[in-house]
Amino acid sequence: MDRGVTFVSIDPEQRPKAAEDFLTTQKVVHTVLNDPTGDVFRSYRVGGIPTTIILDQNGRIMFRHVGFSPGDEERLAGEIESLLARKGDEA
Repeated sequence: MDRGVTFVSIDPEQRPKAAEDFLTTQKVVHTVLNDPTGDVFRSYRVGGIPTTIILDQNGRIMFRHVGFSPGDEERLAGEIESLLARKGDEA
């Protein structure tokens, strides 16, 4: 079921072959883009990697996290679910 969520990873530079091979072997199913000029990183004020930015359906930044630790996935899932619930309330 399509819930209107899109996941995109953005690498800060041209991806080396080893990284391409990793994405292929790990069967990454979301879009992975390159930002060799740094324009996207500057626009979103990315200061550390990984940075997770969750946008609402209007493109507004609702949540921002720098770094990742085991267990963070539950917090991220909760934030996404809260936005999806809010989107449902607006329908």
